[in-house]
Amino acid sequence: MGSSPGGERSGYRRELGLWHLVWLAVGAILGPAVAFVPVAVLASGGPLGLVAWLIGFAALIPTALVFAELGTMWPRAGGVAYYPAKSHGSVVGLLNGWGAFLGYTLIVPASTAAVVETLAYYYPSLYNGVTLTWVGIALAIVIAVAAFAVDALRVIVLGNLNTALTIFKIAAVVAASAALLLFFRPSNFTSYGGVAPMGAKGLFAATTATIFAYLGFRQPVDYAEEARRPERDIPLAMTFSLVFALVIYVLQSLSFLGVVDRWSSFNITAGNWTALANLAYPFPAAASAVGLPAMADVFVAGALVAAATDALIYMGGAARVGNALARLDNYFPEFFARLSRHGIPFNSLLVVLAVGLAYLLLLPSFYSVMNVFTDAVLISYAPAAASLAVFRATHPVERRPFRLPAYRALAPIAFAASSLLICWSGLQAVEVTVLSTLASLLLLPYVARRGLLSRKDLRAGAWMIAWLLLTLLLSYLGGFGVGIIPSPYDTLLYLAVSLAVFYWAVRSGLEYNGLRP
Repeated sequence: MGSSPGGERSGYRRELGLWHLVWLAVGAILGPAVAFVPVAVLASGGPLGLVAWLIGFAALIPTALVFAELGTMWPRAGGVAYYPAKSHGSVVGLLNGWGAFLGYTLIVPASTAAVVETLAYYYPSLYNGVTLTWVGIALAIVIAVAAFAVDALRVIVLGNLNTALTIFKIAAVVAASAALLLFFRPSNFTSYGGVAPMGAKGLFAATTATIFAYLGFRQPVDYAEEARRPERDIPLAMTFSLVFALVIYVLQSLSFLGVVDRWSSFNITAGNWTALANLAYPFPAAASAVGLPAMADVFVAGALVAAATDALIYMGGAARVGNALARLDNYFPEFFARLSRHGIPFNSLLVVLAVGLAYLLLLPSFYSVMNVFTDAVLISYAPAAASLAVFRATHPVERRPFRLPAYRALAPIAFAASSLLICWSGLQAVEVTVLSTLASLLLLPYVARRGLLSRKDLRAGAWMIAWLLLTLLLSYLGGFGVGIIPSPYDTLLYLAVSLAVFYWAVRSGLEYNGLRP
């Protein structure tokens, strides 16, 4: 199969340049996370939480490079739903694609809720501290519909609008963080329980928080068929966006750490790091604590735009994944495959809006779905690493504008890293996400009726079902569950299991494609 499998004409418009893709990725990464994750890593790990940004970055770079190779070899809108289906068949394709579709779709209500929760800084009647009020829910619905209206236009409209909004929010966040650095006290690194008051477990928890913050780097792949030069721009956009996000997030965490000694201003006992997670508006509170209320307003403006652009970008990404599940994989009905005259997957976009609004009514707060959509997206990261290894054998001469160096080492590392990050997110999130992903198997009878399910698909998909169940079991037994397997032995065991599953997955993919492992 060549660079255009099936020879299909997608109907997407190639209107996005390099900087559109860069700002789509940066815009998706710097979403609601800018308002709280830089402080959450300190709440989880103390000053050592700063290191978590580097660990999360290092853990995701191999995965980003995996998608850089796949996304430039076969640029497909919603490509995350395409590659595992092509390498391993319908069971893996359905589980992986559903995970991505579910995760992306859940980000839409979460981000719109985050916009309203941020607005509650000025209008407390919108949010009661736990969930949105009915007025807040109504406003969130209006925001979601507005995002839908923008996404329904030509993709260049989304690209240009997001570019302007992303540059604005970066300027606002950097200005507020830089202002806090003027009051930095180096003694805060050691004065309140030392550099690592929560030890290694705190560092792991902080690292999981950073992964949520880094989500979004894959957007250039999701919009690949709308890129003018995907073979050049996708790797550049993903790499630049992760580096840029690392710098911004470290700046934010460092700036807050520098003024954390104002514990009394936050109504927190000195040294009670975990209580920082309870601050509703940590950066505005920090700006007010040092006598810069204007910077509090600047940061709130940046956070509002950050959450809004996240909803905008992920709604479009979810629609493209749904379109790919129908157009490329044939797992979703033909309804999802149709494009509007503007080259937009309008029907899929409409379903994303409807599902997003339903979740907004059921779970009307950002935190209620944060860990679930994080894990759902991570579940769709790992299989791509196995797909890459399979394609190296099944398509050895395929043109690859970008090649993952040392793939025999980096592909299993990418798989294991994505797996570990799921396990570290906590038992409750793993339970909901794994069971929600496995629920996609209920669609197998529909897939079978379309002639897309055989014993070969079932054999090639056994590893992914086992991986999900083992993830659930070890999360339950480990330090983030009931603690039968204490830390760090739970992590070491799950690392070994993940690597074993990776090689099982590669073997299954080779057999599925008729090659001897």
